[in-house]
Amino acid sequence: MTIRTLHLLVGLAGVLAFLGTGAYMATHFPAAYEGNEAIRYTYRANHVYVLLGSLINIAVGIYRPGTRPGWRGIIGLAGSAMLQAALVVLLYAFFFEASRAMPERAATLLGVAMLLIGVLAQWPNRASRAGGS
Repeated sequence: MTIRTLHLLVGLAGVLAFLGTGAYMATHFPAAYEGNEAIRYTYRANHVYVLLGSLINIAVGIYRPGTRPGWRGIIGLAGSAMLQAALVVLLYAFFFEASRAMPERAATLLGVAMLLIGVLAQWPNRASRAGGS
């Protein structure tokens, strides 16, 4: 299985998880937030972060070139691992962090930071232009 295929599978699984978290919110609200709008907004924000992580994985799965040799490929692979793991962290944040409605959401911050770093780590691994390095 290639890295591209793995990104596509993780992204599609994430879209299914996004639909599942949406169904969870549709069936458990308003009882889940008991009138506390902060909890409601936190659930919705984390719900959208799950979609963000899923779509990024799908996009990387579609556009990622093969792994380049050397340090560029290693950084690209590390970034790919971070992108895939970020989705798991964001799902954790949805189910275990959102119900607390605390402004300090460490898992959400970690998941979004992993998405950012993972996307930036794809840059050195990009396909080289003809005649350039």
